[in-house]
Amino acid sequence: MLTSVVRCRDCHGVYQRPTLVPEFNPYEDHSPAEYFQFHEAQRKVALGESLAAFAESYLGRPGSMLEIGCGRGELLRGAANRGWVVKGVEMTPAFADFARGEYRIDVECAPVEKAKSLAEPHNVVLFAAILEHLYTPVDTLRRVRRALRPGGLIFLDVPNECSLMAALGNVYMRARGRDWAVNLSPSFSPYHVVGFCPTSLRHLLEATGFQPVALEIHRWNNALPRRPGLLGACEHAGLDLALSVGEWVGMGAGITCWATTAGMDESPPGSTKIVQSGTDRSSID
Repeated sequence: MLTSVVRCRDCHGVYQRPTLVPEFNPYEDHSPAEYFQFHEAQRKVALGESLAAFAESYLGRPGSMLEIGCGRGELLRGAANRGWVVKGVEMTPAFADFARGEYRIDVECAPVEKAKSLAEPHNVVLFAAILEHLYTPVDTLRRVRRALRPGGLIFLDVPNECSLMAALGNVYMRARGRDWAVNLSPSFSPYHVVGFCPTSLRHLLEATGFQPVALEIHRWNNALPRRPGLLGACEHAGLDLALSVGEWVGMGAGITCWATTAGMDESPPGSTKIVQSGTDRSSID
């Protein structure tokens, strides 16, 4: 079945129509090494430590952290290194087993819709490159909000569907005569089924009871495999250029966001911000 990638006129979110829902877990076709082949393990552990440090600066101390779609568990390992009590939810058995064996992470192997871990209280919940994989992000965020302790935080990392990379990528596809959109990938890896820009992400968070406290638009690294020949070299160089210029003009390829429950009376000084970062970052998905 074919599907179209469309954008909501109200919230500016991107989704597929009709929605293609797999009858099985598509990630089970991939080993951890294959699916996460572009992910540097130690870099992600260090990122987990950084995320934990930010949460500590906001909350005042380490606490309980849950990661939805924890993959191989590197982010949680980093948080555990700083004294956090960590737990993951991961629906793919091979990924969950890797996190348990390699990083000694407590992982519930279940889809987020059935996760019992969300019946427990947490100080922080991570969605590191996960929200774009969810068919019911609104329901999931509402459930997460109920699981957060008062003043708790969520962290989100999503592709920016209003990036220069996405815009030029779609133009390039049309120029080559392909009726494709680069925004989503519902039927092939990495299986992105919904998409967000800063506007639609804020809309989603506010609709589910969260208030953004820090939102950052940043550059991604170029993970496009190099194809042989002149065309492959041009494509790789063109993507590099789009990523760099996108960062410069405020249309970077990725968005990271911290948010807390709506209606909080006060935030740490300077914490409510939208910034353009010069930090190179790969997609975590």
